[in-house]
Amino acid sequence: MTSSKLINYTTREFMSENELELYATKQDEIFTPKVIDEFKKAGMLRRVLTRIWNKEGVARVGILFEYRDEKAFVACQTLLDKYHAPKVKTFVNKVVGSRGIVLHEFTSDDFQ
Repeated sequence: MTSSKLINYTTREFMSENELELYATKQDEIFTPKVIDEFKKAGMLRRVLTRIWNKEGVARVGILFEYRDEKAFVACQTLLDKYHAPKVKTFVNKVVGSRGIVLHEFTSDDFQ
């Protein structure tokens, strides 16, 4: 089992596929190894960017954030404001975030 206590799932819907692709390619520029280390030290356990593929005609990504606890969530919000927000502020997109506390979980033995 993971040790995630708090999960945030955010969707970003873009005006076009090109905007979505540009946003996706920016991730490596934003999340350098040094920045990733800062997030890990702050308590982020996992971040995953997904392309939503089951909604035809919609350019949307989903972003999964898993945090050690609420303190880690708060610390990582500061880091997102510092590193992520300035580099994506020019994108026109609809952002919807959902936050939850883990109530039940199971993982495959193959999950690392």
